[in-house]
Amino acid sequence: MSTPIRFVQISHIVLTTKDIADVLFEHLKSYDEYEPMIKAFQKMAKKYSACSSRYKGGDLGPLEVHTSAPELYEAAMKAPVREVQGPVKTKFGHHIFVLTDEEPLGDTGIDGINQPGMGAGDGTL
Repeated sequence: MSTPIRFVQISHIVLTTKDIADVLFEHLKSYDEYEPMIKAFQKMAKKYSACSSRYKGGDLGPLEVHTSAPELYEAAMKAPVREVQGPVKTKFGHHIFVLTDEEPLGDTGIDGINQPGMGAGDGTL
């Protein structure tokens, strides 16, 4: 059974050692509600993350299919939204992450043929 393809928005914290990743992950899992957890996550990202996304509280934006960290992408595709996950090991370190938003990807039924700005215009091939 394959995992459905979806658009995901992700925030992460990258750490150099698994021990530190485990400690931060356990702390974040202790929150019962999303809002306090994500605030703590953002503070931890700013303080501890080895990624430049730390300046945005760990926000990576939409996760690309062809990311340079395929292990993170794989884990994100299986993860529920708004729940802290990890640690996931990649060549960059140990990632703790949260899917902050998702949207299923599928056929919208719109092929673009009748959309404005498509093609060369009337009377052309």
